[in-house]
Amino acid sequence: MSAFEDSDGETDFKEISSTNYQRVQEKVAKISYADGIADGREKVFQDSFDEGFENGFKTGFELAKLSAFYEIMKNAQAETENIELRAEQEAYYQHKLADATDKAHFKYLEHQGESLNVISNKQRIYVDDLLGTLAQQLPATTNLFTSSSSGSSVNVV
Repeated sequence: MSAFEDSDGETDFKEISSTNYQRVQEKVAKISYADGIADGREKVFQDSFDEGFENGFKTGFELAKLSAFYEIMKNAQAETENIELRAEQEAYYQHKLADATDKAHFKYLEHQGESLNVISNKQRIYVDDLLGTLAQQLPATTNLFTSSSSGSSVNVV
């Protein structure tokens, strides 16, 4: 009879072990799945943040650079002898550009339902087009902020 009892005990042990193994496997799978989702989310958020930061920084920096230049000239009441710079200063003010941090410059507000890549691309195109237009209309000023070919110095008029 003891052989029969041992066989039942062994069968019970195998069933309990198998059930416990299944539970542990399910828990590990759930934890791994949750970790995978968290890691994926973190990667997407970081990449999106990096891209948005780069776009926002470029937009703000480039526009603020021009705005600050002309504001300093205006506040100093600089009577520059450079007629070209004076004409460009007038042209800049005729653009009536919003402040660098104004919502008008950030395309994510106009394309909220679209993917981050599309929004980022639209932001880049907007900034590049705006800076290209300003460079064409304000060549003397934009050349002030361009590095010379000999190194990292800034051209001075």
